[in-house]
Amino acid sequence: MALAAGLALPAAAAAQSKPSPALLESYARVIALRSYMTTHVGELLLACGTRGVLTDEEVEARYQAYRKRNAALLGRAEAWSKEAEQRLAAQGEERAARRLAEESDLTAMAAASARAQGVIGKARDARAACAAMGAAIESGRYDLSGNAEFVELLR
Repeated sequence: MALAAGLALPAAAAAQSKPSPALLESYARVIALRSYMTTHVGELLLACGTRGVLTDEEVEARYQAYRKRNAALLGRAEAWSKEAEQRLAAQGEERAARRLAEESDLTAMAAASARAQGVIGKARDARAACAAMGAAIESGRYDLSGNAEFVELLR
């Protein structure tokens, strides 16, 4: 009995030190979702500025209001990501996590930018499109809390 218990301890320790693909995937997904959502809002506002519908000051003020409204979840995402990074580093997955995070971040930003530019760029009436997007952003439609997957990952 004591021998079996002694053998179980190293196996349990080895199991704990193995990389967790689920954690690595969740880490990348949190980064991708956060980047996509914040970039999309920023790019929508910038596109409206480029089309002359919003001034630079209006773009900045609206984006800062969005960030302030979402500060709690952005803070949770940052804390969760730092904890995940520490756990992944302890598992020897620091390099893989960093690489995957960079890829996820860049891919999400590029997709969000392209989508936002397409929405505003293709609009027949940029003023109306920007007014609708601005109202949606200010109403909370683009808030991080509205993304169930993002919120669930941070639990």
